[in-house]
Amino acid sequence: MRSPRYALLSGRHVLALCHDVDGLYGDPAPHPRPRHELRGCEPRGELARAVTQAIVEGTAPLGTLDVETPDGPWRFDAVRVLGARGDVVTIEAAGPPRRLQGATDAIPCAHLIPLAGTPAPPTEVTFLGCSPRGALRDALAAAGALPEVRYQVLRSGGNLQHEGEAGRVTAWDAARGHHGLVDLTVAFPRTGLIPPQTREVWDLFHDHRSPAEPGTWRRFTGPARAAWRREAALRSYDLPEPVPGGTYDLDGRGITDEDALVCAVTEAVHGPGLAYPFGDPRALGEELSGCTLVWHHADVARACLGVTPLLAVPRPATFQEWADGLRAEGVRVVLD
Repeated sequence: MRSPRYALLSGRHVLALCHDVDGLYGDPAPHPRPRHELRGCEPRGELARAVTQAIVEGTAPLGTLDVETPDGPWRFDAVRVLGARGDVVTIEAAGPPRRLQGATDAIPCAHLIPLAGTPAPPTEVTFLGCSPRGALRDALAAAGALPEVRYQVLRSGGNLQHEGEAGRVTAWDAARGHHGLVDLTVAFPRTGLIPPQTREVWDLFHDHRSPAEPGTWRRFTGPARAAWRREAALRSYDLPEPVPGGTYDLDGRGITDEDALVCAVTEAVHGPGLAYPFGDPRALGEELSGCTLVWHHADVARACLGVTPLLAVPRPATFQEWADGLRAEGVRVVLD
């Protein structure tokens, strides 16, 4: 029988090893954006305009908002004003506020009060062909309360590939085709679902070998491309030094973000299925110092790098920052 692909745990204890899963891979629900009340607030400038618009239209985009409270200045990113009453303004933002060392034109407010969000209702994920053990086995035998669990995705040798929160085991049944094993249903957070492309990446790297087809990373986007880079980086810590004075052809097709650039550069130097475990222009330049990098289709990266997402923190490096960083460390960059 093949090795288990999933594990269910509580604390440090493995409660079940499972052969497959149903419902884990799908489009995740977005995480709710944090909401705050700005109390004792004096709207002015762009905030006053957004408050007026929100009163008329229901909500209003604002962008970056700096506020000054008695304990110092704070910054919210990607703000949307949701409403106002009296001296209280309700906003949502991309994340929690960040403390600033100093801010000009900050809006004075007495208090920042976080509001409880409304989580998306859970979905059901069923782990198939499970062998329960420990407290879970005892609970199933006694028809007792079933535990909260988290899950792990395992590689072919049993090493950890991914771990995430799951939820409470809500039901179980005998596994079809697996004598003595059970299927376990878990109330799973919709925000924790895994995009199907990410599963495809994990399957490609499952047996510890790197995919041998050049440019495979190009068919993945977003979180799946980031997963590809992480998996490839795990296999890239002992790469040999580039040939001194060597010339490498960089295929720039598909270089639309940092993950793509790192994957493409590593592939140009060392072959497919690998990725340097760093992504800073100067660090990458130090690795390739003394080499020549012929960057074909550079117009793709010029149009994309550092452009989206505009509100990312920290801001991604632009095409020019990458080219300058490589050159500063002794890489001859030829743009084609």
